[in-house]
Amino acid sequence: KVRGLLKTIGRLADERNVQAYAVGGCVRDWCLGIQRVTDVDVTVEGDGIAMARAVARHFNGTIQIHEQFGTATIGVAGPRGIRVDVASCRREVYERPAAYPRVFAGTLEDDLFRRDFTINAMAVRLEPGHVGVLVDPFHGVQDLRRRLLRILHARSFSDDPSRILRGVRFAVRFGLRWERGTAAALRRAVAAGALGRRNAGRLHKELARMVDEPDPQACWAHFASLLVA
Repeated sequence: KVRGLLKTIGRLADERNVQAYAVGGCVRDWCLGIQRVTDVDVTVEGDGIAMARAVARHFNGTIQIHEQFGTATIGVAGPRGIRVDVASCRREVYERPAAYPRVFAGTLEDDLFRRDFTINAMAVRLEPGHVGVLVDPFHGVQDLRRRLLRILHARSFSDDPSRILRGVRFAVRFGLRWERGTAAALRRAVAAGALGRRNAGRLHKELARMVDEPDPQACWAHFASLLVA
């Protein structure tokens, strides 16, 4: 069902002369062999909201538009409801640590580079004739095979400290180990008080997601082990 949905999104994008890609966590899960994916992120090199409206009309789905972020969420009805988040490709600039970033239009590579870890910085092409082709500029597949969790640049945890808690969840859920430089950057960020600078609401969301993990106690134990290593 998801494959058919993505093919249709690719065709609708092609009709509008824009490129659309599945990105992020859904691509990571497919690479890990996880088949039952019901939340799909799509990024568009073009107008993401216009694309989302076209997809919602085609599937007679619900749509919630977030104009300030240039994103939209589509609900597609069926025996296994699918949620599709659609956004325009963008790049982000953090003017100070832990601040909300300034957002600019960007390329697919810009969009992947702004993400938290290499394993979440992969995309799958959706245009007709190329559906399913992997785009992996930062070697996320290689890190998955080596069971490594790696940030994309040295400022990552300073820019967005909530990535620390997100990484803990991924490490426990998927049995990953921290790449050496990433672990060092994490400890430096925590020692510098990075988590205390993050917006409380954003941190609360990450903590709530940790509680919802299959083994939240293991997440807390893993986080503690990182701080004393």
